Amino acid sequence: MSKLFNRLFLSFVIVLHHFSIFTILVSVPLLFINEPIWISLPLTSWVLHLGCTRIDCPLTKLENHIRKKLLLPQIKGFMSHYYKKPYQNLMWKMERNHFG
Repeated sequence: MSKLFNRLFLSFVIVLHHFSIFTILVSVPLLFINEPIWISLPLTSWVLHLGCTRIDCPLTKLENHIRKKLLLPQIKGFMSHYYKKPYQNLMWKMERNHFG
């Protein structure tokens, strides 16, 4: 039963992580629309700073903790694992099919 709970909890953490990234991406343009520039510019620069630096994300730490319990490989970063690597693999396959 514990393994099933851990798998469900891992799925919940992954969905929560995707949702939080989507919310951040949507909120940045809304800041510029709804707030004056002296409020939106510092907040946007802070959000971009947090998103582009290698700060340890608590949700990634939690996901790696659950992955360790389930004997799954740990990830280095959420964005690179779920967005960057699949995109690179897709581009590599398309290039191989186009030129090969």
